[in-house]
Amino acid sequence: MAKDRPHIPQTEAELTATWFSQALAGSGRVETVRTEEIGADIGFIGKVYRCHLTWSDDAPGDRPASVIVKMPTDNDVNFALGEAAQFYEREITVYRHLRNELGVSVPQHLYSEMDPDPAPWIERPLLFLIDKLPLGGVNRTLDFLLKLGLRDKRRYVLIISDIDDARPPTQADGGSLEDAHAALKVLATWHAKNWMCTDLVAEHHRLWPVDRAHRVFQARYVKNLPGFVTHTAGVVEPRTLARLDDIQERLPSIVAKLSEGPWTLLHGDYRLDNVLFRDNGELVVLDLQALLYGRPAVDVSYFITTALEPEHVTEEAALLRTYHDALVAQGVTDLDYDTLVADCELAKELFAHRFVSASDILDTEVSGDRDDLLDVMLIRMFGWLN
Repeated sequence: MAKDRPHIPQTEAELTATWFSQALAGSGRVETVRTEEIGADIGFIGKVYRCHLTWSDDAPGDRPASVIVKMPTDNDVNFALGEAAQFYEREITVYRHLRNELGVSVPQHLYSEMDPDPAPWIERPLLFLIDKLPLGGVNRTLDFLLKLGLRDKRRYVLIISDIDDARPPTQADGGSLEDAHAALKVLATWHAKNWMCTDLVAEHHRLWPVDRAHRVFQARYVKNLPGFVTHTAGVVEPRTLARLDDIQERLPSIVAKLSEGPWTLLHGDYRLDNVLFRDNGELVVLDLQALLYGRPAVDVSYFITTALEPEHVTEEAALLRTYHDALVAQGVTDLDYDTLVADCELAKELFAHRFVSASDILDTEVSGDRDDLLDVMLIRMFGWLN
């Protein structure tokens, strides 16, 4: 890295008092830092630290007692895929430029820095190749580019406010129906605020449609399916595996449908671990690295199928009604309830397919351990696949 570039910490040891004093310039001098890693069991592409700060007595201005620091994962495979999906750059961009546009409460952006994109020109020819190559060629091209990206890792760091006055539900424990209804109302607010936000997505090219590069997911499905079948033996039934193959064939039409209008800005990873509940009823939404745009069912169905057990299927209609009623109440009139229901069925198929196509960055050897987040999410998600 060039010597004139700013220092961008990538390890816990680099989160020093001196660095925080510089990053949070204007708040004063940080004297000590105590760090604790959080979310180690739920994050796949990043490291998250809560940093407790003590300040000099003469420090002026707002002096947070703790902040949250996010940086890329140390796992090379996961980093390469996170970089290819532009998760790190997207989250920094969203916090810098879009957090006040989302219509919901999110943490405050305090500081961020990243290396410049070393090859901004590569995106267009890469998409052309992905569209033209056979699936085996797509995999070989992607594997080559992922290895290439590891030679000189792009650095990222993000500091956001620590939300310490809200209840964090846990994905593994699952949510109550009350929490689910509340979270879906907030999601409707997000979606309504950003309904058909054509100017927004035109301005920010890191916001992708649901159907972008869908052949990458088809290619990774082919590559990962044998290992997925082995690792989920006894959990995923043969008839479900046969359905997955059918979804693989229909994936282009599925993502095309979920990308067409009317669409909205999607969170992309709206689940219990990314929502905090305040006592006053306000919800704070976390993790803004996967934003994209498409039909709202992509967020709605993902939340329901990862937050609740499949036996809650009898409550699905009521949950969808809660979301749809909240959406209509905020002025959205061009998405009827029956279309939302049909879209959610397509979204369930999409998620099942993605669990296979992304299994090279997930530990998919399912033991049935209900304390293991991935076990829980896979069992729930496939249980909701009607």
